[in-house]
Amino acid sequence: MTESTRIRITSEEEYEWLNSVRQEYGLTWRGMMLKAEQRLLASEGHWPKEFQTPESLRAGNSVNPDDTTGTDGGPPSETDEVVG
Repeated sequence: MTESTRIRITSEEEYEWLNSVRQEYGLTWRGMMLKAEQRLLASEGHWPKEFQTPESLRAGNSVNPDDTTGTDGGPPSETDEVVG
């Protein structure tokens, strides 16, 4: 399944900063989102229980057993889209 998500970045400076970080680490825009998710989930251990993400919603915990996309970046045909 290929889906597209639009991220609106309203300032050119913010876009340039995010894009430079993405390029420095060799990530796609999707890869940046997955890294951010990993960091948020890692920090959740200190959050109150009601604000923690249920295990079933975490990346790699697919509801569909036929879904083979995980946190490894997904299929190469997946497109990233950023609107600056």
